Formats: sequence, structure tokens, C-alpha cells
Amino acid sequence: MKNKNIIVVQNLLRSLPIAVLQDAEVVANLIRAFGIVCWGPPVFGDDEIFKNRHEDMAGIYQTPIQMAEALVYLSQFKIESYCEIGVFQGGNFLFMSEYLRRFNSDIICTGIDPTDYLNFEIEAIIEKESWLRFYSFTSEALKKREWDLVFIDGEHEGGWVVKDWNNVGKYAKICMFHDIQEITCPEPVALWQKLKQLKGKIVKEYRKHSAAVPLHGIGIIHREGLL
Repeated sequence: MKNKNIIVVQNLLRSLPIAVLQDAEVVANLIRAFGIVCWGPPVFGDDEIFKNRHEDMAGIYQTPIQMAEALVYLSQFKIESYCEIGVFQGGNFLFMSEYLRRFNSDIICTGIDPTDYLNFEIEAIIEKESWLRFYSFTSEALKKREWDLVFIDGEHEGGWVVKDWNNVGKYAKICMFHDIQEITCPEPVALWQKLKQLKGKIVKEYRKHSAAVPLHGIGIIHREGLL
């Protein structure tokens, strides 16, 4: 494998004690060990050193501490179905799926993305696991499908973030958004600002970063009393 850390991190996610996996710093360090996607300008601040050496090495395109804190929050919920919209190279999809499975042994995880960015090493892992699934289409193919958890991180322009929300996000028990503070992604930012005003909803935000300007940001929204 070009990124041998994938298997190392995968094994750690499967074997570390549950209590350890509920420590956000531990989870953030596992994301860093997996590697950040070598793509785009140097925007990750202190985490820039954890970028993979080459673009064809599978990685995760997330701010580690943001994703870690979001996952620790999600660990308290019963999540038996997960859908990630916009898997890119697939690193985050694999990491999140492995993490969530430690807390929900019967989970089925589905990733969708109409592009050809899915890394071949991640694709090979997905194909070997019956509980992992990938489809090369958009959320238009899944309209009104109900999931326990949906993560919207697909196309950020052309109204797609709103389409993804209307197609599947609003039908999920828990919906998670990426780029709620990313200055280069005004559409996700605007939608999140609107959704967080909904009545009867619990809203969580994960905005920590060490970049020069606000980076990424993860938002989680679900109805009150879900626990």
C-alpha cells in the first residue's frame, strides 16, 4: 500500500478500548496518523505537517480536532445506518465508518460520490467489507431515504448543499455538515446559519483550528430528546 498507515489506524480503531476512543485528542491523533490529503494550498496550520507526501496517497481532508470532537459526540448515539455524501478520496468515509462501528456493531455505512476521486486502496477495502458500500451517484438517487446519520460534504457550489439537505439530510435522525465556517465555501456557511435557527433542534459546532483564517468547521443538528 502507498499509505501503510491506513491499516495501522484501522486496526487501532478496531482494538483500542472504548474509553480511549472517547478521548478527542486520541482520535485527532489517529486522524493525523492516517494522514491528511495532499491536495490544495497549505491551509492546515499546525496540522500541515501531517499531510501525505503524494496526491495519490489516500488521506482525510478534515481538520483533525474538529472531526475528532464531532465523532466523540456521535459516539453516544445509536447509529445503525450512515451515509456520507461526497467521499472524495474515501479516507474520511473509512475512518468515520470504522469509528462508528466500534459503538454500533451492526452499522451499515454507505458513501456516495459521482466523481472519480475515490482512492484505489480505499476502494479495495470497501469492496472486501459487507458493511461498507460505495455508489457513484449523487443524493438525487436517494431522495427521502432515512438514515440515522448523514454527513453532507459533497459539491459546495451550484446549490448542491441545499439539494443534499432536501434530498436526505432533513430525513436523517442526525445530520452533520462540513465547512460551516470555511470562507471559500459561502453556500454551506449560509445554509448552516439558516438551519441552526430551527426550533426544537440541538445544534453542535466544532470550529477549532490553527490555520491563519477560519478553516472547515463541522456542524451537527438533530431533534431534541434524541438520546
